[in-house]
Amino acid sequence: MANTFDWVEIRTRDTQKAAKFYEDLFGWKVVCRETADGSDYWIFDTGDEPRVENLRRGAMWLRPDNDDLGVVVYVVVEDIEVVLQKVVDLGGEIVLPKTPQGTAFKAYFTNPDGNLFGLWEE
Repeated sequence: MANTFDWVEIRTRDTQKAAKFYEDLFGWKVVCRETADGSDYWIFDTGDEPRVENLRRGAMWLRPDNDDLGVVVYVVVEDIEVVLQKVVDLGGEIVLPKTPQGTAFKAYFTNPDGNLFGLWEE
């Protein structure tokens, strides 16, 4: 399908710490694969019953020290406030608390690497 999100890549300075963060926060499975050039590429699997098929896949790789680029990804959750408490407990920071957005809610947080994420609650 054209013009839809298909893959998300997240840069990190500590792949094992980041993998544990996402596994503990969202229950995702994170599996390390070796690429053709010998570098590690960590694949996300967010579950068997995705809300939107094209948004269930993604990956991360090691971010060089001189690279400040990241990515903002929205993750659909059942209860933003519960997830934000887990973010804090796991070493992340709340950037924007639960905020009305039309008929839904959004929030922003940073993970331990400082990457910005959005949360969306229908």
